[in-house]
Amino acid sequence: MGFISELIGSILGFIMWPVYSLVKNYGIAIAIFTVIMRILLFPLSVKQQKMVAANAAFAPKLESLKKKYANNPTKLQEEQMKLYAEENINPMSSCLPMFLQMFVLFGMIDVVYKPLTHVVRIGKDTMEALKNVAAPLFEGNSSFRSRPELFILQSVKENPSLFTDNGIGADVVQKILDFDNMLFGFIDLGVSPNTVFQEGHVWTAASVGLLMIPLLSGLVQICTTLYNNRKQKKLNPEAAAQMGSMNIIFYVLPIFYVPLYFSLPAGISFYWTCSSLVGIVQMIVLHKIYTPEYVQKLIEKDKLKNKNKKRSGFMEKYNEMLQEQLRQQNEANNTSSRRISTAGVSDDDSDGEIKLSNSQMKEYERKIIAEARRRQAEKYGGVYKEDED
Repeated sequence: MGFISELIGSILGFIMWPVYSLVKNYGIAIAIFTVIMRILLFPLSVKQQKMVAANAAFAPKLESLKKKYANNPTKLQEEQMKLYAEENINPMSSCLPMFLQMFVLFGMIDVVYKPLTHVVRIGKDTMEALKNVAAPLFEGNSSFRSRPELFILQSVKENPSLFTDNGIGADVVQKILDFDNMLFGFIDLGVSPNTVFQEGHVWTAASVGLLMIPLLSGLVQICTTLYNNRKQKKLNPEAAAQMGSMNIIFYVLPIFYVPLYFSLPAGISFYWTCSSLVGIVQMIVLHKIYTPEYVQKLIEKDKLKNKNKKRSGFMEKYNEMLQEQLRQQNEANNTSSRRISTAGVSDDDSDGEIKLSNSQMKEYERKIIAEARRRQAEKYGGVYKEDED
């Protein structure tokens, strides 16, 4: 994820830079940045909420198919995708906001690791010169390679004359000294919380603050899961019951994330805490506005609007594929029901033609359907691999 993290980090840095320039405090800038990102992703969150409500109304139809084709998984899959196409529902669309938030998190890691590049706006050549001066101070420290700017920031603030004496311009050093990366005036967001457990560490208010940030982050995520699950049970009890075992994962994941947050700079877990808090507020607003009844009206309105419009993209392509596949399957069934003039099978009829036995008829149908699917897959640029029972 290195390249992707740097690419997204460069984009997010252009947002963080003016925000910090306005407030002159890194912690406040991260909080404001979080709100901005949530606002930018809000349309996707609205769409996700609509899809959740649409899926709740869609669930009974899906359950009916599962009961009808309980003993025929292949047919069930075909009918499910056909139903998705008819209802114009993309089963993967609700995952998009979550994926985008994860990409933002990866980019935010790059921003927090490189505050001098993204926020203070120090050039590449000057940054290399700063690294050369700071490197001997942290020889043998493996973390210096992955997050050198945080160590440079610490070193400049502790001993600015070391850098000016080694050819670094006084204006550059002053820009670094002016960078306020303290949360509430005493918590350094560039320090990892696990430093509080190092031997000889003296406990202070800053230590307690560092300790609380990752713990608070995990707690807020658990609260988010609790709230979301409670709403899901009201909206779609059947789906919530089926997700029972999966819900355990969402409760356990924050517990696994907390140790990770302890090993990363506090700015990352602080960002994720802010993002989760804003996310809860956003969910409350969305559930208040987009009630199941209101969403159903919007869905019906969209259906009427799109009734005479040709669908495009994923669902249109998939719908065309399914319709063509069903047509070819019907043709295969009609063909296989005819008498086949093939020697060596079953008993002769009165016209001298030979009929297939039941097992041979099923095998013939299977081959015809497999061939139809293979051609369909080739038409849409895919590869069909026949299941081996």
